[in-house]
Amino acid sequence: MANEINIHKTVLKKDEFDKVVDTSFTTFIDPIAEVNTDTVEELFRLYSKLYYEIPIEGTTQSHTHLVQESSKLVNLEKDLTDVQPLLDEISELRERLLVINQEMIEIQTQAITDAANNV
Repeated sequence: MANEINIHKTVLKKDEFDKVVDTSFTTFIDPIAEVNTDTVEELFRLYSKLYYEIPIEGTTQSHTHLVQESSKLVNLEKDLTDVQPLLDEISELRERLLVINQEMIEIQTQAITDAANNV
């Protein structure tokens, strides 16, 4: 008891195939809109999280690199020129304090010497 199976092959030319079969891409679900998570808030969240893992020195991916890149937008020289007069004033006040302290030491030494001589 043999079963006969008949196989029929239909060959189509390319032009006929395109007319019969839809080759356009379709999907079963609607595409999901991709949310862009690249925000300034996300940058600073990651920076705070990775702060101690970032190398201090390096040409890229380092704190030095971040400072150099940010310096292109922020004029650090301007900030330093604003601070320099204050640093000069601090230096001058330190010198004056040193002179006054030396004078006080001399006065105290003289007072001790005079007291020792009067005894």
